[in-house]
Amino acid sequence: MHRIRQLIHEIHRRSVWQVVGVFLAASWGVLQVVEVLTETAGLPDWTPTMALVLLLIGLPICVATAFVQEGMPGRERGGSEGAGQREDTSRGGPAVPTAEVGSVGEAAVESDSAPYAGAAAGRGTPRLLTWRNALLGGIGAFALLGFSLIAYFVMWETGIGPVGNLVAQGVIAEGDPVLLADFDNTTDDVSLGDVVTEALRVDLARTQAITLVEPVVVREHLDLMGRPGDTRLAGDVADEVAARGGYAAIIEGEVGSAGSGYIFTATLRSAIDGETLASFRRTASDEADVIEAIDGLSQDIRERAGESLRSIRAGEPLEAVTTSSLEALRLYTEADVVRDEGDEIRARALIDEALRLDPEFAMAWRFKAVLLQSGGAPQSEVRAAATRAYELRDRLSERERFYATAMYHNYVTGDTEEQTRVYEMVLADFPEDRNALNNLSIVYSDRARWEDASALLEQAVNGPGASFSAYANRPLYFSLGGEFEKARVALEELETNYPASQLWPSWGGAILGLSSWDVELTRSRGEQLQNVPDGPSWRRTGTRVLAYASSLTGEMAAAREMFTGSAAAAEREEAWDDAVQAWIDLTIAEDLLGTGDATPHLTRLIEAGLLDRIEPRYRGNEGWISAIAWGGLTADAQRLLSEWSEDASELQDAAIRRTSTLVDAYSLRADDPAGSAAILVRLRTNERCDRCWAWELGTLYLEAGMTTEAIAEREQSLEAGQDFYYGLHRLAAHESLGRIHDERGDVEEAVRHYRAYVEQLSDGTGLPRVDRARERLAALGGS
Repeated sequence: MHRIRQLIHEIHRRSVWQVVGVFLAASWGVLQVVEVLTETAGLPDWTPTMALVLLLIGLPICVATAFVQEGMPGRERGGSEGAGQREDTSRGGPAVPTAEVGSVGEAAVESDSAPYAGAAAGRGTPRLLTWRNALLGGIGAFALLGFSLIAYFVMWETGIGPVGNLVAQGVIAEGDPVLLADFDNTTDDVSLGDVVTEALRVDLARTQAITLVEPVVVREHLDLMGRPGDTRLAGDVADEVAARGGYAAIIEGEVGSAGSGYIFTATLRSAIDGETLASFRRTASDEADVIEAIDGLSQDIRERAGESLRSIRAGEPLEAVTTSSLEALRLYTEADVVRDEGDEIRARALIDEALRLDPEFAMAWRFKAVLLQSGGAPQSEVRAAATRAYELRDRLSERERFYATAMYHNYVTGDTEEQTRVYEMVLADFPEDRNALNNLSIVYSDRARWEDASALLEQAVNGPGASFSAYANRPLYFSLGGEFEKARVALEELETNYPASQLWPSWGGAILGLSSWDVELTRSRGEQLQNVPDGPSWRRTGTRVLAYASSLTGEMAAAREMFTGSAAAAEREEAWDDAVQAWIDLTIAEDLLGTGDATPHLTRLIEAGLLDRIEPRYRGNEGWISAIAWGGLTADAQRLLSEWSEDASELQDAAIRRTSTLVDAYSLRADDPAGSAAILVRLRTNERCDRCWAWELGTLYLEAGMTTEAIAEREQSLEAGQDFYYGLHRLAAHESLGRIHDERGDVEEAVRHYRAYVEQLSDGTGLPRVDRARERLAALGGS
């Protein structure tokens, strides 16, 4: 109470102009606070307006109070003469001073109730325009604002009155399917109706109160109706689609002109009886206000449908990428969101629509390349999208140019050094950039730098750089780096954070199972991959995963059947990349497990002309040509290398040179294995890839009689992978180390490695290497 009295005293001391200045400054502060609360706490749009009205009402009251309290013109401050003293009549003594009006204490209160206001004050009549009343009025006004907000939210939540949300009223159920019709357009801008429709589609896709019917589903209904897929969805057509689909409601509207501005109206009506459930209206004074009006219309619909205001205002900002089309940007942002939720199919559809709206949207082309690659699309499509993004790089910001350039070198040129340089530059300036963190980890993984790749992803998921890609890649890199327990935890986190995703948990689990020899996990995830929707390439990959699962137990007859079956299915569907990869995978499995001569499989691949059906620049040249050369078909490898060089010339020079070096090294294998190994060591150094070609180097060292060097490479094959085939390399390394230590007389080490080998290949009876390992294990007393 004492502080209030001091405040009243200080107000009383001010002049009218001082009071006005203080009031305006305080009002500005109040409005800023109200604006922030409206955005962050989800208050209704009318909150700032009501606060402003209350402040405007309060302004003349404060001015009038200050005017009265300061005194009328010509009146002396202090009232009649002698007002500042009184006589002490009780003792007949001299007059003593009273407390000065405005001093601290009870006199301050008295000064507020009857100060220098003329005759009425002298009679003690209560005054209306006092500072106490003004303060109480202000408190009451904002109490009214608070009460209005509470009443609004109670009515909205319970469905009472015109502000009640439709879910609470029982008109619609949360998540009900709603059909968005094409907006009518009566303006001179012929595209504005489509813009409003698509903008609302993107915005309303984020609400859980209703579920918009997907365009692909609408097209299916139109097809059943015997209408073209691009038929305008309005009027009777919208009614029939809603009836066919059994949808709860239809959102329809119109864009009209109002002088130089626009009027946007929308109606949410029942699809059953046509009853209007809610109507909405927004205006734009000119073209600059159109986007704000569309956003407001979307917000109104979401609020009335039943979505909380807080969640409406908590939407993520649009991605900071370059495009002239706001709607394309919204689609790009939505694609990024749904991909992070694991829905790559919808993400691809959104990106395609964004590119339809803005064909020169470079970052959308880059995103499309990523989605095509992860979806198992032909390399020609992947590289075409990455190339288009690169061609448009001059339109981009510096950071976007880095992204487009690095992607181009990843998917098109194969220049890993340039990729590394570009992403490291981005991270130097933006250490939490999620694209750079994830993509540089991919570059490191291509060089088998699993620890470096995993460290980047750990930084990402534990900071602002977290993304679906980072979570999806962690199980892979931990698995191939030999950190199986970390991989299991990372896989669980991926499945927990992205429960809607099927593809990447399946793939991550498959790699973990293969690498750690968990046959049950491998088979379950291979079967999941076989059932991935809209991913024929991934389904064929699932079959190859199952073939590898059989290889891990020594069931090579079953593995061969699955590998060849996958190749045949791919050939029938003219998926030449997958057909070639199936034969390459079978060759590698046969070679590593020593289950038979692998050369016939490569010969079958060459003679069938499968590689010739793919343009040289779009082949998986680096892996395929080096596998063919390692298998002894060096003449065929040289021919394929020459075709690649002629077709891609300088475009893929870095990858061509790297593959040429491998072919040269493997050509020396039969006559000079030590010289072949020396070439690989130099290449490994140049590529900054300490684990690359570990299996090949170990084999060359054995053939050259360099046992110590061979043991080091085989041990490295046990510790971490050089590529996807880590699980089989581990098996083969145990068998090889068993033989080496057996020959050196180190019984303990020989037994250890033989036992690991034969116990894993429990179904490998009849396989030459397995039978021999069992015999030696028994002879050494290890069984």
